[in-house]
Amino acid sequence: MPSSSVKRQRRRKRRELDDGDPEFQVAPMVDVLLVLLLFFMSITSTELLKKEKHLELAQAKNATPDDKKNKSNEIVLNVGWEPKNKTAIFTMDEVRYATADAMQGVLASRIKQNPKSYVLIRADKDVEYSNISDVMNACASVGIGTVTFAVITGGATDNKPADAPEGTPQQ
Repeated sequence: MPSSSVKRQRRRKRRELDDGDPEFQVAPMVDVLLVLLLFFMSITSTELLKKEKHLELAQAKNATPDDKKNKSNEIVLNVGWEPKNKTAIFTMDEVRYATADAMQGVLASRIKQNPKSYVLIRADKDVEYSNISDVMNACASVGIGTVTFAVITGGATDNKPADAPEGTPQQ
């Protein structure tokens, strides 16, 4: 036969169960919301680090978006143009490189980590072709075979002036 203390504990449990609806727990909900907030903040900042806003992309009237590519495999290379010195500025993940060849070590390690990686070149419209060629050669030398370009679609045609309104940025 159960002792009197065990009986009291059972009665207390029955009273607790009969008290009605359980209270809404706020603390666990706040924890979940903070984790979600941190997750989305980290994703957003990573994506913003890849693309430089000051670049004026080239226009291409016949460009088509390539939505089939997996963005997690994307390596973004920005090629800016400095008109004073007439030199190209190579950046990747906010790190500046003096030449396209200087990026080869980083590109090689990235392709080793993820062999499905491809390169997205975001070049300023004033960058000379030789600089773009250097970037493509650097990619080829480390084994990256897929290179895409970011352009603005709906750009100037033969009938429109070069300063026609720009369309939407596309890759």
